[in-house]
Formats: sequence, C-alpha cells, structure tokens
Amino acid sequence: MSKKEKEDKNTFMNLMTDFAFKHMFGSVSRKHILIQFLNIMFEKEGLHVYDVTYHDKEVLPKNIFGKVIKYDVYCTSPKNKEHFIVEMQRVHHPGFENRAILYAIRAAGNQLKKGQKYELKPVYTIFLVNFHMPNLKPKDLHDVRLMDVDSHEIFSDVLRLMFVTLPDAKKTWEECKTRKDKIIYLIKNLHLMDKESAAYKSGEFEDLFNEAELENMVAEDVVAYSESKLRLEDELAALDYNYEKGKTDEKYEIARNMKQNGAPLGDIMLYTGLSEKQISEL
Repeated sequence: MSKKEKEDKNTFMNLMTDFAFKHMFGSVSRKHILIQFLNIMFEKEGLHVYDVTYHDKEVLPKNIFGKVIKYDVYCTSPKNKEHFIVEMQRVHHPGFENRAILYAIRAAGNQLKKGQKYELKPVYTIFLVNFHMPNLKPKDLHDVRLMDVDSHEIFSDVLRLMFVTLPDAKKTWEECKTRKDKIIYLIKNLHLMDKESAAYKSGEFEDLFNEAELENMVAEDVVAYSESKLRLEDELAALDYNYEKGKTDEKYEIARNMKQNGAPLGDIMLYTGLSEKQISEL
C-alpha cells in the first residue's frame, strides 16, 4: 500500500498539521500527552515533569513598535518553574534560526520585573522541524546551548534550543531503540498507521493513539482537522512545485552555459536530460 493510500484511510491524525499538533500538545485536557513527550525528551538528564501550566500563546511586545510572538505551545512546570516552548515548523524560512532564538529570549526576559534579581529559570525550546537545518550536519537532534567553544563546558542552562529533524527520524518502528526514537517516529508517521501497526500493538503509547484517533473526535474537531490537513497538502504541493521548477530552471541554466561554451549537442542532452528542441530554443 502506498503512503498516500495509507494516509487516506484516516485512522489517526497527521500531527504535522497545525490543528492536530496544537490539539494534542497544547490542550489542557490532553496535557498528559505533552508531559509524556517532555519526560521522554529529557529522561536521560533526570529532569522529570509532573505537571504543566499553559500560558498565553500570544506574547505582546513592550511597546507598539515591538514584535508579537505567537507560540504553538508555551507552558511552565509548577514545581521547578522551568519554561517549555514546543513548536512545529514544516518549512524553513529565512530568519527561522533568529526567530527560534527570539522565542527563547523573550520567555527568559519576561520572567523578571523591575527590581527583581537576575534569577532566571531555564527555558527549553523544542522545535520539531520537517527539514534539515542549514549549516549543520544532518542528524535527528541538534541540541544548542550556551557553552565554551573550546572546553564545551556549559556557560548557562537558561537558554536551550533543541531542533528535532523529522526527516532524520528512524525509518521503521523496529529501528527505534529508545523512547525518544519512538516518540519522534510517531510524530512523523502516526497518520500512516492503523491498528495493525506494530507501534499501536505495542501499547507503549496507548494514550497518544487514543487521543489521535479520528473516530474519538467530536464532529467540530474533525472539520477543523480536515481544513488544517488541506492547508498542509496545499503547502506541500507548492513546495514540490517550487522544487521541481527549481530543478528545471537549473537544467536550462546548465544547458545554456554548456551551449555558450561550445559543448556538443549530444553532451548537453545527456547531461541535462533536455530535448534537442528545448536546447535549440535557448
């Protein structure tokens, strides 16, 4: 069965849609899903989240000339007061890295009021990104902190940015060796699964599957999800079109340069895949 056919069965939501992501991780009634995710992401470090308090997703600037910030999910831990920001980013845009830094800095800076000591609680920002991070070697998790360049000693734990690159998630459920591997795999592939999937049968993420099952959703949410899914499909189609157009434009540019440099027609056709007529029109 093809990927498209699996998705069309619509057993579970696609967590990369805007509605599904916020529905699962940004809802008070489903905060146990977010808590499980956070505990998995930080379990090797001994950080345990028992509860979370959600905060306004829209943070206004201090003056009319400042920039409004809109988080997907922003919460704090009532016990230790850590701040957690969780974002889904499907497409890389110029300035994305700076926006990620700004999100974390704003959450840190807003902790203090005039006259208070500079005692800041850690801000953990997790971006689930559906692309490879530019200028960084491909891997499934980039953990960015303030540290000494030579010794790698941590300078401060106040700001921490984690970029989970979904394209580098494990390819199959069987390849997933850790709970972190598994939760990342599910976020990427949940919409392609059914109740015969090994991940579902394992019972390890029963709550996640139950909350993401379309049959368990009220009609209003199904409509909202369907609209969000269509927007995602349009976005991906536009990306594919731009990608293919870019490749075609590149072929024409290469052929034009080869032709100007006197390359034989056969070589140009072989190298670019363009026809004799297409090349003659350049």
